[in-house]
Amino acid sequence: MATSHNKAKLPANPTLKEINWYKKQLNWGELPPFYHMVSQSLSESENLLEHGFDTAIKRLLDKRNWNLKTLGGQEDHNGIIHCDNKPRIGLHQSFTERGFELSAYAYAGDEKIRHYMRDNAKMEFDVWDPATMEHVIRIGQLHKFIAFFFDSGDDADKALIIHAHKVVHDTVELLRRELNVQAYNGVSIKEFYKACEKHHNTGGSEFALARLMEPDDYNHKE
Repeated sequence: MATSHNKAKLPANPTLKEINWYKKQLNWGELPPFYHMVSQSLSESENLLEHGFDTAIKRLLDKRNWNLKTLGGQEDHNGIIHCDNKPRIGLHQSFTERGFELSAYAYAGDEKIRHYMRDNAKMEFDVWDPATMEHVIRIGQLHKFIAFFFDSGDDADKALIIHAHKVVHDTVELLRRELNVQAYNGVSIKEFYKACEKHHNTGGSEFALARLMEPDDYNHKE
C-alpha cells in the first residue's frame, strides 16, 4: 500500500466531500478514474432519500403501498396513514462481479418473497416489485477497489472504503427504525475488507476470497 507524507489531514469522521478533497491533495489535484467511479457510486447511495426520482428506499417506506389491512393501519380524514405495525423485510448484503449490493425481500406469512407479487393478503405490501424495491444500495466495483487498496492504495482510498461501510450501516439503521427488519445477513464490506487484508498479509489462496463472491444471478436461497 502506498503511503503519503502530505501535510493534508482528514478529520476524525470525514464526509465524502472531505475524503474526495483529501484524495486530490494526495494526487496532484485530481481524482483518479477508478477512485472517482467508486466515489460517484457511493455518493448516489448515500443520497438516496434526497433524490427526486423513485428509489428502493422510498418505495419501501411509502405507506401507500403498505397492506394496511394486514398491518392494522388506516388512513385518517387528512390523508395521513397510521399503522400499528410495520411491514417485515429481510436484507442481504453481497459482493458480485458488479460490486457490493444491499438487497431487500418481503414476506408473505413465513415465505420470503423475491419475485413480483401483488394483492396477497398475507404479504405486508400491496405490491412487491423487485425491479424497483429489491436493490437498496449498489456500489460498483467496490470489491476490486478494496483489492486495489491493499496493492497500491493510500489513506484516502481506505477512508473511502470505511465511508462505504458507514453508508451501508446508516441505511440499515434507517430501515430498522422505519420497518420491521427480520433478517440481515450476507457478506459485509468489513468482512470482505478483512478477508482481503488477510490475503494480502499471508498470501492466502484466491479461493478463500472467491467464496465470498456471489454470482450476479444469485437468488439468495437459504
